[in-house]
Amino acid sequence: MSSQSLKETIKEKIATALKENLKIEEREFVNPWANQDKASVLQQSRCFSDAPIDSEKCLNLLTRVLYLLQQGEKFTSQELTTLFFDVTKLFQSPSTRLRRMVYLIIKELEPAEGEVFICMSCLIKDMNSKNDCFRANSIRVLSRILDPAMAAQIDRYLKTAIVDKNPFVASSALVCGINLVKTVPDVVRRWVNEIQENVTSKHGMVQFHALALIYDLKKTDRLALHKVVTGLAKHQLKSPMAECLLVRYATQALTTERDSAVEKVLMSYLDSCLRHKSEMVTYEAARAFCQLAVIDSEGSGGHSVLGYDITHATTILQIFLTSPKPVVRFGAIRTLNLLAQHRPQMAARCNCDMEPLLSDQNRNTATLALTTLLKTGHESNVERLVKQITTFMSDISDVFKIEVVRAVKGLCLQYPSKYKTLMAFLSSNLREDGTAEFKRDLVDAIILIISQVPAAREVGLLHLCEFIEDCEYPNLCTRILGFLGEEVPNTSVPSKYIRFIYNRLILENALVRAASVDALSKIAMKCPPLRRDVLVLLEFGQNDNDDEVRDRISLYSSVLKQCIDDEREDVKVGFQPLMSVEMPFSMEAMYESLLDHISSDLKAMPFNFEVLPSDEAYKAAAKAQAALQTDKKKSNYGGLPASKSESSAAPQRDSAQRATANAELMRALGDIVQESELGPLQHTCKPKALTESEAEYTLQVIKHMFKQHVVLEMYASNTVQGITLESVEVRLTGLEPNWVEVGASAITKLEFNDQASAHVVLRKAAADDGAGALTGTFGAALHFLVKEDGDDLGYEDDYPVENVSITAGDYMFPRALQAGQFKSVWEQLSAQGVESTEKLSLSFKTLETAVDYIIATLNMEPCDKTGKVEAGVRGHTLLLSGTFLGGHSVLVKALVGLAPNQGCVALKISCRAKSAAVCEVITHALM
Repeated sequence: MSSQSLKETIKEKIATALKENLKIEEREFVNPWANQDKASVLQQSRCFSDAPIDSEKCLNLLTRVLYLLQQGEKFTSQELTTLFFDVTKLFQSPSTRLRRMVYLIIKELEPAEGEVFICMSCLIKDMNSKNDCFRANSIRVLSRILDPAMAAQIDRYLKTAIVDKNPFVASSALVCGINLVKTVPDVVRRWVNEIQENVTSKHGMVQFHALALIYDLKKTDRLALHKVVTGLAKHQLKSPMAECLLVRYATQALTTERDSAVEKVLMSYLDSCLRHKSEMVTYEAARAFCQLAVIDSEGSGGHSVLGYDITHATTILQIFLTSPKPVVRFGAIRTLNLLAQHRPQMAARCNCDMEPLLSDQNRNTATLALTTLLKTGHESNVERLVKQITTFMSDISDVFKIEVVRAVKGLCLQYPSKYKTLMAFLSSNLREDGTAEFKRDLVDAIILIISQVPAAREVGLLHLCEFIEDCEYPNLCTRILGFLGEEVPNTSVPSKYIRFIYNRLILENALVRAASVDALSKIAMKCPPLRRDVLVLLEFGQNDNDDEVRDRISLYSSVLKQCIDDEREDVKVGFQPLMSVEMPFSMEAMYESLLDHISSDLKAMPFNFEVLPSDEAYKAAAKAQAALQTDKKKSNYGGLPASKSESSAAPQRDSAQRATANAELMRALGDIVQESELGPLQHTCKPKALTESEAEYTLQVIKHMFKQHVVLEMYASNTVQGITLESVEVRLTGLEPNWVEVGASAITKLEFNDQASAHVVLRKAAADDGAGALTGTFGAALHFLVKEDGDDLGYEDDYPVENVSITAGDYMFPRALQAGQFKSVWEQLSAQGVESTEKLSLSFKTLETAVDYIIATLNMEPCDKTGKVEAGVRGHTLLLSGTFLGGHSVLVKALVGLAPNQGCVALKISCRAKSAAVCEVITHALM
């Protein structure tokens, strides 16, 4: 009989004996420590004081104590103290096994500072003993319980232990240093020479711990750390674990700073690690290259990272995908999954080896393979991949289920034509059991697909309607109802969704019932043929037992009745302001203006709501004023001398402090122009500097936009010591023929370190183009009387500043939209407004600079995170939103692309608004 056949026979007999005698496959695991009681354990701890000490009995008892501590059993401070003192008596036993258990229990008990000294002498004695096991373990315990003030006393012992011949002792001393460096780094820094000597040790674990400790010591000194990492990278370490640690440090150094000399050495080192004989090091190096590929934006379009080709790294991962070891396959597919999120074309090279992993016994590996294939696969493979994952969705955890849902969502946005297959997959999972987080991700995916793929709207809405029939999460159901209220009116047959929403009104809790009332009312407001039917449904719920639901039904029912019965123009649009969450004016401005009104002499007159600014204008004006009013020494807002009535009226001063920035501005302009002539403030632009920040006199301009006027607030600051400026006024040139200066205010006195504002009111003189966006550029200069200290006469002087420009962007106020809302508002403006489109070229070399220029010129808010351009792309879609002068909502879709033949950026800009004149102004603003 050959040796191989004999070996197989012996294996078979051993397996048979185990099955028959031990019944391994049939026996259930029984925890031998399950019935431990704290009280009995503490009572039995008296055996620690027995003489002689029974080692086996003490070992068993200490094991039970450790078990209770690990299970979270709570011990009182008195119990812990008593137990600690009893355990210290066991140092008298020479048993090695018992001593190791004593070390473990002392670390777990974590004695207080006042108790540590009890065992310090024993630990120091063990640290100097001839038993290497005692020495190493005592050092590890000391690092956990040592008082930082006592670290200097054992400094020389630890320093000696670091270079000990026994690797267990040296490694323990290094671990002690890793723990102590957090509390007493100065003590550990004295061991640098010994630590560096151990970095080249022939023992793997010593080398690993030495490298970790030297990194902790050097990580605050960038140059020293780079020197250590690059020095070690030139020589191969003996320990694979230390090599892996060095690979991670090298990767971190490459991500934090771009230094060509360091970069060359470390990239060559990482490349050499790909050919290391250890599988662990090879994988770590390939993983490092993938991490760098995610971070490096310059090479995102190809197979290079920091200028180096990393095809070999993906080849290594591709080989690991076929490894017989499950952990290696999992690590490789997980790394490729990360790479596929940022560079799918690189990960796609491994698709042929990923597909067999779909049937891997480890479902986590199979799920990662599937999500990676979804990110890198072709449109023709979508149905096959979805069919495969459906078979094992029930076998994976919710964490991986969420990853699958997100991958499917991205795939649907990438291949809109496959929405039916992917939507069916998402809806089938909605009907399965799952956590709230999993269901929320499914609903988010369906909502996003509906918003981005118009053809999927009706199918997706029906899936959501079916889901809320059995939804057990009220918050999720409420969100879906709100989305249905917005989207159902845009469908071909809105009436078929009413039944699903009405069912929630009669079957759910108060929160969901209130949301269903809102959804029904929104649909009725936007769909006049359905108003009578919805009104009947709402009337059935008028006796609801919840106050909030009854109040909403009462309000919406009365509005719907007016919409049906009355013939006024304001009801034909369905009371749109009622359905909007946005107020036409700022609530804070209303409150503060009312306070100002009731304390004024005009409190008998009706309060005028028309002069209140919008919420955006109020916040912008308040922010601008808060940034500028850093000094409270100025006499009043406009720099004009206060009248006697103002100086004697304390209540009016108090109300002025509470008044809005709009009210303060109107008071400052009261002597220049009548408030009725100006009308309400539309919005306030951001401050713009007209001088250098280091200039002797600094000046900023803040533009306050009105319907037919523009107020230029000139905020001046005097930074010259010993100089006082008086009668400071701003003089503009080049106004004619489009503009007329109505009036101006001056700053009475501007001393050193004082700031104050002067105002110039301009009126549009040219014919209105329908949008009111009159532009212009004016010369500007400060005119003032200069007085030095001790000089009562002074002299007049002019101080020229940069030109003041009024652009089309100044008439726009940026207004942010909620994520995903741009699509629906864009479609609404398509039906209710007009659209203007222009094509032009911009003289920029990159998409990033072109996008920044468009945003700055139009002064609009980017939507859906389109303000940043992805690295390496040749085209980008920029979505912008804003409110134009007069309250016109404006949306812009700008398609920006590189034109390589022309060396510039091509732009197609589309603008939608309810005013054709506004659209023309926006599309021509970039020309």
